[in-house]
Amino acid sequence: LKGDVDLNDTSFDPFSAKVVREGTDATIVAYGPLVPVALAAAEAAVEDGRSIEVIDLRSISPLDVPTVAASVAKTGRLIIAHEAPTFGGMGGELASAITERCFYSLQAPVIRVGGYYMPYPVSRVEEEYVPDIDRILEAVDRAFDY
Repeated sequence: LKGDVDLNDTSFDPFSAKVVREGTDATIVAYGPLVPVALAAAEAAVEDGRSIEVIDLRSISPLDVPTVAASVAKTGRLIIAHEAPTFGGMGGELASAITERCFYSLQAPVIRVGGYYMPYPVSRVEEEYVPDIDRILEAVDRAFDY
């Protein structure tokens, strides 16, 4: 994504997650190119009467667990969306950290949405691999089914 950057902004911390959309019913955490997809999914969830908070991790090392934990304590549900396979990835680490810290706040298991358990595909079929709005909304629905 392209956009303007304020080079004089000293408050920007690339190692801290940022809440890019406030919500009360569930939290979607994403980073990189899936942040706009997560925001679109949160907008679409409004039609179902759901208020979804979206967090842009901005960094996966270090991982800003306190920001995510504060959101989950408020919403009670967490959906982690990323491009990497869900098996053995960063999403599992974040899910574990949040489960340890927010177990009594969770109303549903942490749900991960990611790439399929296979090598990253060539660009012409990449859209079939990377999570889209529908896959994220399906995960939101699963979180609300508990």
